[in-house]
Amino acid sequence: MNSTSLAGRTVVLTRPLQQSIQLERELIALGAHVVQMPLIAIALPLDKGEALNTSLANLQQYDWVVVTSANGAAQVAGALSQMSVRPKLAAVGKATADALGVQVDFVPTIARGDELVAQFPQGSGRVLLAQAQDVDGAVADGLRARGYVVDAVAAYSTEAVTPSNDDMELALRADAVVFYSGSAVRSWCAAFGATSPKAVIAIGKPTEAVAHASALRNVAVASEPTTDAVVAALHGLFQQPNP
Repeated sequence: MNSTSLAGRTVVLTRPLQQSIQLERELIALGAHVVQMPLIAIALPLDKGEALNTSLANLQQYDWVVVTSANGAAQVAGALSQMSVRPKLAAVGKATADALGVQVDFVPTIARGDELVAQFPQGSGRVLLAQAQDVDGAVADGLRARGYVVDAVAAYSTEAVTPSNDDMELALRADAVVFYSGSAVRSWCAAFGATSPKAVIAIGKPTEAVAHASALRNVAVASEPTTDAVVAALHGLFQQPNP
């Protein structure tokens, strides 16, 4: 890997600020410039959290609590911290596990929903799956296929954030943009249409699918939402003949 391929490059990060700190530091250490331009904000789900609160009030009925993002983990962490005896916990990756604030029983070796399902133990218990409002049912269906009864509840929703004119100018002059979700891609396209920097990094196949459906070009996929995976994807794009 060419350690200088990011030197002088400008990368737009579209995640909420507090979730981009580690990646920003790594990119700067590699000589890149960073534009922080959050395109989504975390909000209550449509039911104002009623379904999640009901489930959290009855956690003793569950054998597992599964969270697929740090945002979802943050919504259940308080209830878990108050339990002396709690269900087993599963998180999609280390950052999500850390957001729970308690010991986690299962984290897949690769931080993706499909890997969580593939590596999850077979069973017959009851699972509380806390996830985003508008995700597909792949994780829930996969856990059911492994023998579990799954209550999939919306822990949060995302809202589009309109960037400022100054941020838009900086973004359009950048070399790359990083999207962690289809929601962020849609928010970008609401502001910019199909215009984007030459390099587009999508975290995971679902985000890639939204990027392609939105007619964004030169899209590369980071295998998981870790700093190392994003940096590797950026290196790969910038080492191409015309990045």
